[in-house]
Amino acid sequence: MPANPDAVVSADWLAAHLEDDDLALIQIEGDRAPYEAGHLPGAVYAHGYDDFTAERDGVRALVPLAEELAATLGRMGIDPAQQIVVYAAGKSMWPSRAYWVLRYYGFLRVHIADRSLAALQRAGLPVTTDEVTRPPTSPAIGAGDPSILSTVDEVLAIANGGDGARVLDCRSDAEYAGESTGAHAAARMGRVPRAQHLNWELLVDDDGTFLPPDQLRALYLAAGIDGSEPVFPYCGGGIRSAASWFAMYELLGWEQARNYDGSWAEWAGRADLPIEVG
Repeated sequence: MPANPDAVVSADWLAAHLEDDDLALIQIEGDRAPYEAGHLPGAVYAHGYDDFTAERDGVRALVPLAEELAATLGRMGIDPAQQIVVYAAGKSMWPSRAYWVLRYYGFLRVHIADRSLAALQRAGLPVTTDEVTRPPTSPAIGAGDPSILSTVDEVLAIANGGDGARVLDCRSDAEYAGESTGAHAAARMGRVPRAQHLNWELLVDDDGTFLPPDQLRALYLAAGIDGSEPVFPYCGGGIRSAASWFAMYELLGWEQARNYDGSWAEWAGRADLPIEVG
């Protein structure tokens, strides 16, 4: 699969399209403060966990159900027919998570800004603190696309010695080694057995811009991932791993990349699943 040239939009593109009637901008953050400090004109606020994850069966940060996402986007005034661009104030995995959720539900006109708001502002784009309200919508959202999501059973098959796919841990070194649970408590520390490791933060620069394809490819190759077989990235809750999925699937054209949405939140909570440490 070729890389998707439309997955990312540039500062110049945004400057030229800011006043388009069908443009829907979403600034997604872990809390509201960065949005209130300034946002692109017309951009609505999204809370990463509240709006683009859901808890089910005791597992946090899963992809929202279709009706949950429809309610969220309806409140924001977002419709699948609009041209949607997601971004964050600084270096963040949240735009990739929002992108992955929207692509999972079949949104075709969704993009990530090629840099953070801070970098967009330096490039000359206007920033405002004006309150933004969009007319509510009633988006029709269909079934999710299983081709970009992996399951615990698929990951377990590789952990138990199966061939034909790779598991990629996108967390910090300390989390991978079993020395930390990261920002969220977990029942156990460690990693999925046989998982490769590539911290998602290495994929983007300080401005939140993904590295060029040749540099991304080199990082993945060094981690044992070459795009020739299915790869199931995971992290604490399928959020950081969405950034790695985006890099592989959209920027490198590796169509067999599938985000393990349950991630460590699911894996650590099940005592029947094996772990490695060290």
